[in-house]
Amino acid sequence: MLIATVIVVLIVVGGGATALALALSDHSSGLAGNTTSLTVAGTGSTTSGEGPASSIAQTGGTGSTGTGSTGGPGASGPGASTDSTSADGSSSSTGSSSSTSVAAKQTTTSGATTSTTHAGTTTSTAGSTAASAKVVVIDPGHQAKGDSSLEPVGPGSSTEKAKVSSGTAGVVTRVPESKLALAVGLKLRDSLQAHGIKVLMTRTTQDVNISNIQRAQFANKNHADLFVRVHADGADDQSTHGIHVLYPATIKGWTDDIAVQSKKAAQLAQQDLIAATGAQDRGIDARGDMSGFNWADVPAIIPEIGFMTNPTEDKLLETAAYQDKIVQGLTKAILAFLGVK
Repeated sequence: MLIATVIVVLIVVGGGATALALALSDHSSGLAGNTTSLTVAGTGSTTSGEGPASSIAQTGGTGSTGTGSTGGPGASGPGASTDSTSADGSSSSTGSSSSTSVAAKQTTTSGATTSTTHAGTTTSTAGSTAASAKVVVIDPGHQAKGDSSLEPVGPGSSTEKAKVSSGTAGVVTRVPESKLALAVGLKLRDSLQAHGIKVLMTRTTQDVNISNIQRAQFANKNHADLFVRVHADGADDQSTHGIHVLYPATIKGWTDDIAVQSKKAAQLAQQDLIAATGAQDRGIDARGDMSGFNWADVPAIIPEIGFMTNPTEDKLLETAAYQDKIVQGLTKAILAFLGVK
């Protein structure tokens, strides 16, 4: 009789412990969307961003139809891990796994946790729990060869522009913008990963063909907390120099859900880039003519890290020391925007 009583007590205690464990393990998290907006008039700016500025109507679309195709031959990026995939098919990130497909413009709010529990202790796969829950998509602007075939500038738009241009080039170094953007983008990836941020790259090689729509859709699909599109600038006047950051103008039905947060990210990036580099402060600009902005459902910015048509700045941009300063400034700004210390 005594033995039977002890067994019953053990079963009750064990059941209680199991129930408690199940209760404690019932936890989920997600990424919150932002639905506020701020109307800002778009401005033109030499050859900033996706290509030369043009007078494109900023009328909102009605819904969306994604192209749904993936870009690039799938070359592996240098130093990349194997738990997530970039838009060009290569692996590059730390943290939880992500999809490789490119989806049509859509707003999503679900996230993914990366922690595991053992003996009452929670451990993260990348940095702190707060940092590893954040996702940054880095898009090194342009590619080795431009693609002049056309795509809609925004969802439902009849206005079209080139899918991706080849960008500018150094007036002295002759280095193409796409190569500089990739070098800085990879350094930025490494810096953010060192802080525990999950980073995904749209490309890790020059030999890809990924349109600006596809790049935005890749950021959308991976629920990016911030979409950072690294570019450099060009101008007819070789004396023009300095740094400025672009962000989406408010266009109803296209960017009105991301404009406010994008502007906040742009302000932080401009402030910290100037502090880190000492470059001329050219401010921030709202743009409504960029398909990579208009198709994005996540906050997006384009840091224009210098003028490659200015001889002095062109040579400076090719130095590792100056690139490190740019990465330092961007890293500080991105961490502040994400609320990660």
